[in-house]
Amino acid sequence: MNTSSVHTEYQTGQGTSSPRPTPACSRQVDIVGTRIWLDEFNLLEVLYNDVGNCSPKLRYPDLISACVSVVFEDADPAVRIFGFLHTQLVLRDQETARRQESMWRMQYRQLLALQKSELNRHPHPQFKLDHFTTGCVALAMQASNAKARIFDHARRNIALRAAAHY
Repeated sequence: MNTSSVHTEYQTGQGTSSPRPTPACSRQVDIVGTRIWLDEFNLLEVLYNDVGNCSPKLRYPDLISACVSVVFEDADPAVRIFGFLHTQLVLRDQETARRQESMWRMQYRQLLALQKSELNRHPHPQFKLDHFTTGCVALAMQASNAKARIFDHARRNIALRAAAHY
């Protein structure tokens, strides 16, 4: 007899049942979908494929969230992010393709606070989550020693999430 327990809920509908993982065994609850402009995604791809990205191999949600953490660690993150959005991102082709990715909920909450801030309300332009995410990746990559800082923050973020779960 198998004594391991699997935490799965079954949702029944129309005479069929399908397994649905509970939050206890699914990290999907902890991530949020976002989009990244392709130029910044290409920068992330270089980091993802870097020889320094090993043991453990950091995935895109880790790298994106680490970029947010790097920007929020520096002084006046809101000023820096909105400065980037107003002076650089707004001048790009707004029809630029974006890549669908995910980020961790902790860093999403930081960007959500910016999205709800006075600086994103009338009469200012309204920026969306993909703008804030892209801005953080761009700003983090401009930082001195960007690769080391991003890898370091990704690992620290992993440890913080693990501490909350274990």
